[in-house]
Amino acid sequence: MNIKYLLFGSLLTVSMGCSDILNKKDLSSVTDDQVWSDANYATAYLNQLYAKNLPKWAGEEESNRIYYSSYSDEAEGETDVLYGQLTIASIDHWYYEDIRNINLLFEKLEDNLAIDAETSTSLKAQASVLRAWRYFEMVRVYGGVPMLLLPQKLTDDLLVSRNKTSDCIDIILQDLDYAYANLPWSWTGDNVGRATKAAALALKARILLYYASPQFNPDNLMDRWETAYKVNKQAKEELAENGYGLYTDYENIWYDEMNKEVIWGRRYQEPGVTNAWNAASRPLSEAQNRTGQNHPTLEMVESYPMVTGVPITESADYDPVLYWKNRDPRFRVTVAYNSCLWELSGKIGRRQWTYAGAELNYPTQTGFYCRKAVDPSYTPYYTERSSTDWIEIRYAEVLLNFAECAAVMGNVDEAYDILKIIRERAGILAGNDGMYGLKKGLSGEQMIDAVMLERKLELAFEGKRYWDLRRRRLFATELNGKVRHGILPKLKIAESEFNTMKDTIDFENNYAAYFKDSLVILDKKFAIDFKDNYYFYAIPNKYLETNSKMEQTQGWSGGTFNPLD
Repeated sequence: MNIKYLLFGSLLTVSMGCSDILNKKDLSSVTDDQVWSDANYATAYLNQLYAKNLPKWAGEEESNRIYYSSYSDEAEGETDVLYGQLTIASIDHWYYEDIRNINLLFEKLEDNLAIDAETSTSLKAQASVLRAWRYFEMVRVYGGVPMLLLPQKLTDDLLVSRNKTSDCIDIILQDLDYAYANLPWSWTGDNVGRATKAAALALKARILLYYASPQFNPDNLMDRWETAYKVNKQAKEELAENGYGLYTDYENIWYDEMNKEVIWGRRYQEPGVTNAWNAASRPLSEAQNRTGQNHPTLEMVESYPMVTGVPITESADYDPVLYWKNRDPRFRVTVAYNSCLWELSGKIGRRQWTYAGAELNYPTQTGFYCRKAVDPSYTPYYTERSSTDWIEIRYAEVLLNFAECAAVMGNVDEAYDILKIIRERAGILAGNDGMYGLKKGLSGEQMIDAVMLERKLELAFEGKRYWDLRRRRLFATELNGKVRHGILPKLKIAESEFNTMKDTIDFENNYAAYFKDSLVILDKKFAIDFKDNYYFYAIPNKYLETNSKMEQTQGWSGGTFNPLD
């Protein structure tokens, strides 16, 4: 079975490379007993679980169309989360229908003699990663939730209570330990894309980092950090020993599919399974039916250091007019700005214009576009039919997770080593001191700040910044009371005159002769006001009303459940 092409197809149309399946006369009449007495059908059922539960590009969840970049300082966006305007019903991440379908696989394979033990174990191990992921998605939002490991029956007591958060973490980790013990380090051929030992270990390491972080650990209990450090070190080392590592080309991590940096994600293939990231991120003139998401803020743009690794505020070489020059190479990979060369739709020599009047329909409000994972070869038709894979975990994150744990544990030199490796791959210059712009002698707290900055840059627009701000409880110190900004370039000469000469202008050096950039306030109505109780959201009333044993989260109306237990 080819995961890229078939993993997400219908249970009844997936080919398992078995002529017996293809010769069935009426596939729509396959019974429950047939599914669980045939390894091929059971595998097809697992494929449906993959299709339903693998992480996706931001905004794809039908019930939660969230572009997480707008929930942080990465991008613009008027969001109830940032403005402190949530209601109890606002955040709905309730995945029990999906979890029931995963649990059904475990129930049906228990003591099942029709499917050989090796296949059964493999199916359960893969499903364990999916179940761990779904439960983790809920726990990082609400804290403890009911942990159901078998499908409920009508004869069961359907009124279930929330498990303690600590119990949830333990159960999730047990699933990942089972997967780690029973999955291969990698798959070959048509099975590439399935869950692996690497995915299980890397996800476990991430979850332990979350559980040690201030969101779950405000008292900074060091035993949690010690466990997180140990497992993240294990993940870093074992993945490297088994062929995973940083991919040489930062820009093409997203285009050179399943390269050595990719640990876990979702595969796409047009025409069957596609995503609209390209359309949502591009200007409308080079997209189809969508646009207007992931526009970088000026604050995000200014976060990138110089190519020397030195912050722009401390560099004599920084030019606030030609702000893109001599910057961290990840800047140009991630941000499109006025006058930059961005050859979308395969248009050789195409430049992106964001000056006032250049874009008539849905212009960017920040003066920037996100270009990470936006394949320039796509024509507008294919932008909403993108085959670009989603990478949920890549090796750079594994390294940064370890670096953060090391910094908290006081092992600053280990954290330095990781940041140097990350910056070297990015193309930042080592400098005469070999520090890649990092300051010497950082304390543990200063190193944590350095790691968080590196995460912001390295993992920009990969759906990580919002969750980092949550787990580190950084909204109050980094964003609250502030507004985000953009820029609006304005022509200094008539547009008609500019159009006759723009193809001959050296904008790298003469930008200021033709444009003046003005500061724009993005948060015009409200300043950012992320509430302290948002670190654990309310469970929507509709779930409380149907279950008298379900407690609301403390900090919300009538809340009695402590998510820190």
